[in-house]
Amino acid sequence: MGITSSTDLKPGNSDPKSQKNQVQPEKVGDSSSLWQDRLQVFMKEGACNETYTAFKDCVEEAEKKNKEPISLCYPMLEKCMERHSDYYHPFLDAKKTAVKLLMKDFVPSTVWRDPGESVSPNELKEEEEREEVFLAFMRGGGCKEPFTAWEDCYDEANKNKEDMVLKCVGVFSMMTKCMDAHPDYYRPFLAAKKTAEEHMEKELQAFLKRI
Repeated sequence: MGITSSTDLKPGNSDPKSQKNQVQPEKVGDSSSLWQDRLQVFMKEGACNETYTAFKDCVEEAEKKNKEPISLCYPMLEKCMERHSDYYHPFLDAKKTAVKLLMKDFVPSTVWRDPGESVSPNELKEEEEREEVFLAFMRGGGCKEPFTAWEDCYDEANKNKEDMVLKCVGVFSMMTKCMDAHPDYYRPFLAAKKTAEEHMEKELQAFLKRI
């Protein structure tokens, strides 16, 4: 989902609700689009139905203009889901877990660790050393500029106590697209990203299978 992608939230058919009772159960982890059809139904049946429709229209318009859709379109949908988190919490929780998994697998703990989490001086020193290695690696490849933009966005979000994921989804998407174009160098990050995306999909599939 990169971690959230327009592909996962776009309908696999013109009227997924009409197929609600026709979808056959699939195994968790199945790559079939059937679980995505269930996701469309789930999204439409909540209070963000109109926002979700606007999101889809926004994505289609952005793609026609060859623009990156998530940074333009997803924030409005997530803000609505946050306001109605009692219903949309399965999606939000799955996304949050996936983001943390990505961070934990690859990004230094100084970035993803929860505020207030205690660490020993030795652990902090080790984290700082790993962060130096991480930063040198990220800045040493062909995606130095988009990575620097992501760093700046993260710092600003942290300074203003904003949601880093929501604020920086656009620059993160540009950074990962750049990494996709340089897979040999950025393979460790891309592998961690794929693992996080698969984890999110499995969580959503498991939830949708229960409803």
